[in-house]
Amino acid sequence: MEWIKMQTLYDSEKKAIKIASIIATTEARLANQQSGPQYEVETQIEQEGEQWQVSWRKVFIGNKTGCGGGCESCNDNLPRKKLGKVLPFKRPSV
Repeated sequence: MEWIKMQTLYDSEKKAIKIASIIATTEARLANQQSGPQYEVETQIEQEGEQWQVSWRKVFIGNKTGCGGGCESCNDNLPRKKLGKVLPFKRPSV
């Protein structure tokens, strides 16, 4: 994928690094699925005059397969929970 540049320029490199970290975390969470395509988000910081600009791109790293954990069909081998015993309530005779 191609690089995406932020339109905002930052006064310090420290601020640009912080923003790049936030972008990497957010984009990775939005792009990756529990079961399906997985992406790594690369960021870079470039100096534009006296200010800093952040760029990022998503790189496909593979597919994640397997159970999503929703149907519970694979948990048949686990021991079942014992159900509690229901005790009947008898009212005292008056």
